[in-house]
Amino acid sequence: MEDKMLMEGLLWDTKVLADLCLHGTIESSSANVHEMFLTGLKEVLHMQHEIYQMMSDMGWYTTTDVEQTKIDKVIQKFQTFVEQEGK
Repeated sequence: MEDKMLMEGLLWDTKVLADLCLHGTIESSSANVHEMFLTGLKEVLHMQHEIYQMMSDMGWYTTTDVEQTKIDKVIQKFQTFVEQEGK
């Protein structure tokens, strides 16, 4: 299997695992279970960051900067939607 595909799979898996740990943390029924899920979530997020960093260093996961005007436009659109839904 190609290394890039393997890393993409690992990154996807850690994202899914982070989601599961987050829900476990939120919905835990006792303090010790909550702490266990929270610790697991922190570890998974750390693994996810390391995988992302490796992929980024290899040029396999690139990001692009977005102009502030485009960000502002999306924010305004969202705020308008929220205001209309509240009426």
